[in-house]
Amino acid sequence: MTRHASDHTIEVSVKVFGGLRDAFGQGEMQLRIPSDATLSALFEQLATSRPAETAKLVEGIDAGYLNVLVNGRNVHFLDGRDTRLSDHDSVAVLPPIGGG
Repeated sequence: MTRHASDHTIEVSVKVFGGLRDAFGQGEMQLRIPSDATLSALFEQLATSRPAETAKLVEGIDAGYLNVLVNGRNVHFLDGRDTRLSDHDSVAVLPPIGGG
C-alpha cells in the first residue's frame, strides 16, 4: 500500500496571547494535523474542539487586530492563510504591539 503525504500527521504548537489566552484557558496547545495542512486547515481543526474561541481568533485575524506568526514570521509576508505548516512549527497569535 502506498502512503501519501496526507496519511501522515505533524505536530504544531499554537500559542495565543492577550484575551485569547483567557478565552482558551491556556497559552499554548499542541495539535496534530495532516502533514499537508495550511494555516486555514489548522484553524478548522481547532474549531472542532473550540468553536467559539476559534471564531474569536479568526474574527480578530480578519479584522486585522490580531497578528499570526509562523516560526516568528508574520503570515502577511508569507502566504497568509494558505501558508503550509511543517512538523514542529510554532504558530503564534498575538495582538499588535505599540508603544510611544
